[in-house]
Amino acid sequence: MNVADYLAPDRILLLSGATKAEALDQLIDRMADSGVGVDRDALSQAVWKREQLMSTGVGQGIAVPHVRLQGVPRTCMAVGVSRRGIADYESLDGKPVHVIVLIAAVHGDHEGYIRLLASTTDVLKHQELREAMVEAERPEQIYRILTDGEL
Repeated sequence: MNVADYLAPDRILLLSGATKAEALDQLIDRMADSGVGVDRDALSQAVWKREQLMSTGVGQGIAVPHVRLQGVPRTCMAVGVSRRGIADYESLDGKPVHVIVLIAAVHGDHEGYIRLLASTTDVLKHQELREAMVEAERPEQIYRILTDGEL
């Protein structure tokens, strides 16, 4: 599975928000405004409902909020990177989150959804790649790391 099929450079943000709410709102807005056909209100409600069930902060500075929505024309993702880290994310390891990967999936495409999650986490499990993403100065650098899986 190629991450580039689901992510475009214009859906990568260097996050300015210091809180989980600010960061997620920035990503939700970017995805909704990017022309992929995702309704902002529906996405926001689904993301926050998912966060109420359990934080999507998986540890090692990574969060992967992911939802399946009715009306999403195709599965897509947005990525936010915070240099300072988001301390209130409630990550499983209690550490600040630096990389947030937001996935909005077609409701009935469970297999594709799981494969995209796996492909994304395959890249993010490498500490040197995560660190390079956090140090990146431009979204295009982050895009290259995520889509090529290398520095």
